[in-house]
Amino acid sequence: MTTIFVYGTLQTGQCRESCWPLRPLEIVTAWTLGTLYFREDYPAMKAGRSRVQGQLWRFSLDQIDQVLRVLDEVEAAPTLYTRLTVEVFHCETNQSLGEAWTYHYTESPENDGFQPLVPSENGFVHWP
Repeated sequence: MTTIFVYGTLQTGQCRESCWPLRPLEIVTAWTLGTLYFREDYPAMKAGRSRVQGQLWRFSLDQIDQVLRVLDEVEAAPTLYTRLTVEVFHCETNQSLGEAWTYHYTESPENDGFQPLVPSENGFVHWP
């Protein structure tokens, strides 16, 4: 698997975009099912039924191990976030793009001051 789904500070234009060690082959606006939580500083995601909008970053097979090593450090995995796989869908067509790595908050987000987000008019939940 050579794709990573991000929904928060690692997205293009966000404060941790510069943490990516390599440029991707492609970035696609995508969504996955989950429950997205917010705090002023960053979001958290857990399993759920909302369509969480984010970005799918695609890397080559020879790049993915390096990228995951760096992101595991950035996301303090497995202490703060846990890396797992989710099915990801294209935002415009809703067609499956396959499975991708993503990071879910390890503990209950509410215990750390996060609040759940609700879908906007377009049916997606997104941060910020």
